[in-house]
Amino acid sequence: MTTLAIIGSGLVGRSLIYTLAKEQKKFEKITIFSSDKITTPCSLNSTAISALRGITKGHSSLGDNLVEGFGIFSTHVSESSPYGVEKIFQYNGATQKLDQFKLRYPDGEISHTFVKEPIYLSQEVAYMIDPKTYLHWLLETSKQMAPFSLEEIDDMVTEVQEGEEVVLKTLNGRNLHFDKVIFTSGSYNRYWKDLYPDSKLKSSKPSQGSYLEFNLPLWERESFSLTIDGDNIIWNNPFKRLYIGSTTNDSIHHLPPLSELKEIYMRLNSLVDFELPKFHEGELKVGLREKAQKREPYLLNRGNLIFFGGLYKNAFTLTMKMATDLSRQYL
Repeated sequence: MTTLAIIGSGLVGRSLIYTLAKEQKKFEKITIFSSDKITTPCSLNSTAISALRGITKGHSSLGDNLVEGFGIFSTHVSESSPYGVEKIFQYNGATQKLDQFKLRYPDGEISHTFVKEPIYLSQEVAYMIDPKTYLHWLLETSKQMAPFSLEEIDDMVTEVQEGEEVVLKTLNGRNLHFDKVIFTSGSYNRYWKDLYPDSKLKSSKPSQGSYLEFNLPLWERESFSLTIDGDNIIWNNPFKRLYIGSTTNDSIHHLPPLSELKEIYMRLNSLVDFELPKFHEGELKVGLREKAQKREPYLLNRGNLIFFGGLYKNAFTLTMKMATDLSRQYL
């Protein structure tokens, strides 16, 4: 029996707790640290669409992991029916660089779906996730299944002292002892890179993503996700929200690139066959993702410390696979 601390209560931390509870790991106690007012979980500000987007096995280790993770998440949805997850179709279209696009999406066809003028369009299964609802479900379901005591602490870890036990010091003056500590803080894992030098953690960096969110209570069309030439428009019918974006910027600030979002909005508005809400009616959303070396996720173990992150691509479907790998390799 051991005590375990998980630093970070976003998607990665909660998926790990859910996995440990489902596998009936015999810990004495698990403590999860969160400090949402200081470090908002990246997963809460995300359009949260997971689709393979033409990725197949046999080309790269990242691609193989993404395909396997998508399959594991599909089984998770089928067997557990988590709240906040909807199975939809992802439509991928292009008006330029068609030869290259068709190599990735060979099953597409010229189509009028969603657009004023026909374009080459491919369709695939995807998952639309409402992050707040799904994260709440993960934690509450874990509490029901867990054979261990689960404690939540709203505090920020500021110092880690290693020894036979790991001592965590917090912003509010706590000094707590644990047998093992797992860092699952997304882009904020970089603050602990000196604990694991010469690794992927050392080279990881934040990547900002921003998008527009519109509340449209009167829209009644089915949920969908449409990507045209890299621009995204997503309709979440259960929660009546429309998302337009998104941008990518290797930066740690939370200021959205307004001009870039306006350009995306204008391009999509000229293509789609339905009326978009006015640009100024959208709420600007910004999240920070963690981009590790070669965009590869990482599991790093050193003594009583484990680092779990780098989930830059398809985090919502890849995390469950990575959490299972961590559980079986290190715990």
